Amino acid sequence: MENNTEPLRCEEKLVEAVHMAVKGRVREGVSASGVTTLCIGGPIQYLVTVESVEELQALLRLLSSEGQRVHVLGHGSNLLVADIGLSGWVVRLGSAFKSVESSAEGILVVAGATPLMSLARKVSDSGFSGLEFAAGIPASVGGAVFMNAGAHKGEMADRLVSVTGVLPDGKLATWRRDDLAWGYRSSGLPVGFVVTSARFRLAPGDRTEISRRCTENLNYRRSTQPLTLPSAGSVFKNPSPDVPAGRVLENAGLKGASIGGALVSSMHANWIVNPEKKATESDVSRLIEMCQRQVRDRLGVCLEPEIKMWR
Repeated sequence: MENNTEPLRCEEKLVEAVHMAVKGRVREGVSASGVTTLCIGGPIQYLVTVESVEELQALLRLLSSEGQRVHVLGHGSNLLVADIGLSGWVVRLGSAFKSVESSAEGILVVAGATPLMSLARKVSDSGFSGLEFAAGIPASVGGAVFMNAGAHKGEMADRLVSVTGVLPDGKLATWRRDDLAWGYRSSGLPVGFVVTSARFRLAPGDRTEISRRCTENLNYRRSTQPLTLPSAGSVFKNPSPDVPAGRVLENAGLKGASIGGALVSSMHANWIVNPEKKATESDVSRLIEMCQRQVRDRLGVCLEPEIKMWR
């Protein structure tokens, strides 16, 4: 009898300790469908919001010492969560991590939870070039840096000076851009690292021209991608710089393919959308697998998912 009750008592003590570490900002059973852009997923066991680097360090030290499973949630894009939900702890940065500061001419220090789209618009309208490519990318700055998000022949690494954050054991760390092994949709940052801020070097220029390029990129995305529908953005990585995944999928005849409530967009074949918000994680997962299989069988191309799956 004692063996059955002890884990519960330990979990209750841990939950109490987490509440103390983050001043009560712990929610239980939050539906992942409400915190992801795909609007899919079951209940998250514990969703914790931190409002300072010190809180984040204390939280991760505590959870690491207890051997707890931890996921980091940014904007909730590029993410598919299981229908049955997610056990363990999900950590996200709160509103205190949405600041943008100038530290020198052309150098911006941007907190990790800052929305990338609004940042791109703000700096472009202010006459600073370098983030026009990010117009229309639905991500937090931290998440975008971690995965080296990109579009329109630009990516986050192009303008990054350094990145600061917290390691899974609670230690604070900073890397200069050249210290990291950047790649396509990869930064080289360690798994579980939480980006709390990033420094970017931008170039001053003609405000009208820079803003025009930003608007042009956004309008292009609006005309070619289903930005108004629930989605996780691009589902697959491009097989190569000259071979977009969307073109491969379209050539395989997969535009409009569907399983359950999940649909391959007729606007862009590399987007799976949830138009009626009735799709399940199983629908999307099976549609992803079907697309991979048919592209491989018909064209001999292997597609690697870009979307992250939490199960």
